[in-house]
Amino acid sequence: MRILIVAAMDENRLIGNDGRLPWPFLPNDHAHVQRLVKGRKTIMGRKSYDTPDRIWSDAGNIVMTSQLNYRVDPGFEVVHSMEEAFDRYKDEDEVVVLGGAQIYAETIPRASVLYLTLIHGTYEGDAYFPDFLGFELTAQEDHPADDRHAVAYSFQTWERG
Repeated sequence: MRILIVAAMDENRLIGNDGRLPWPFLPNDHAHVQRLVKGRKTIMGRKSYDTPDRIWSDAGNIVMTSQLNYRVDPGFEVVHSMEEAFDRYKDEDEVVVLGGAQIYAETIPRASVLYLTLIHGTYEGDAYFPDFLGFELTAQEDHPADDRHAVAYSFQTWERG
């Protein structure tokens, strides 16, 4: 199974602030992430599931939480460890990991590809993407700020070297 990590982060690797994205909503990034998860099963933590910015896949979604009686919407299932999540998806060719910080930290050692949206600028927050040494930047698509996007951003692909 190839593990694909999808995340947006600022220039300091910040990914969240109190369970929300710290920068203005970027419609193109939202559509980009939806394309990346289409047809692939996803894994996310409870905090990512609880956010109003949540992305999910019609193919299936796992929410990892330590809460034993945690309830999720139809189309989602709960697991209590990353190993349990990987076991449920063991027959999948590719799985997308959608965060948050703790989930990224647990899965990055096994990840093959990182699809990162780099938000140009720095913001205030409390959750960060882990170091990703051992990955090489293989593609980048830059987007300036415009009437629909208050900040400039870049879509990046990083592959394990």
